[in-house]
Amino acid sequence: MKVKKTIWIPIAIGVASAALILAASEANFFIPLGNGSEMGIGELFTTLSAAVGGPLASIVTIFMVYSIHGILHPELFSDMATLYIILEDAVAHLCAMLVVAIGYYKFLSPQMRKTGNFLVSWFLLVGIYYYLALLPLSVIFLNLIDPGRNATYSVYARNFIPEFLGTATITTLLWFAAPVRYRQQHWIESGNTPEQSDKIHVN
Repeated sequence: MKVKKTIWIPIAIGVASAALILAASEANFFIPLGNGSEMGIGELFTTLSAAVGGPLASIVTIFMVYSIHGILHPELFSDMATLYIILEDAVAHLCAMLVVAIGYYKFLSPQMRKTGNFLVSWFLLVGIYYYLALLPLSVIFLNLIDPGRNATYSVYARNFIPEFLGTATITTLLWFAAPVRYRQQHWIESGNTPEQSDKIHVN
């Protein structure tokens, strides 16, 4: 496999992902998870865009979301402490998205036509996104920026269980419902034809 020379598709994926995240944020749209819990749709699109759009889509998504959100809500930049927290959140999300992009390329792409293996691997990859990338980085950055906050991984991990399960379940169902050709990455030349990609093998 090699990186595609055409970059407009990953950029378009990043732009579309950012637009959907911003629209949902401005509309205060949340998905109810039961027991009073709810989640935004941001992580749905960050994980999916990172998977199919790769590092470039990840960078475009994060840059657009945080820069446009800052333009729409300049009050968020009223003090340096808040600005640092926003930057921390952006960097943590970008790094976690890059983990998804690399993990998808290395471990999920070879089995994208084996539906059972693919879906289980994707669910696990979302777990890695949250618990081995996003949350550890957020805790580390927050403690560096604001030691008085005393952010701990265990507290964050417990609080994010509903969101992780919601994100992993919804995105897994989306992958299951979509034709196999939509699992193709758009930043890598895979060499698979559309006909090959549509042959589903359920394990």
